[in-house]
Amino acid sequence: MFYLIMTLILGACAGFAGRKLKVLSHTGKAVSVTVLAMLFFLGVETGSDEQVLENFSALGLQALILALSGIAGSVVFAAVLYRILFRNRKERSRS
Repeated sequence: MFYLIMTLILGACAGFAGRKLKVLSHTGKAVSVTVLAMLFFLGVETGSDEQVLENFSALGLQALILALSGIAGSVVFAAVLYRILFRNRKERSRS
């Protein structure tokens, strides 16, 4: 775990230091392709796992509940944060 965090921190430092370099302007496309490839191979691995396929209905319901709960929590938190951050701007613009 330490190595993962250190790799992330070093990458962020390298990105910050080289943010003006023209070469680094194309990293977004490389990251997108890499993430898509990783998702594809995750799907291949999941599809070839017998145990996952046997328990798919139970796992799918749990995944759906977790996903919907995460979305609902994010929406509620974003709405509360929006009201906190932008309440003062509306009051100032009315005066």
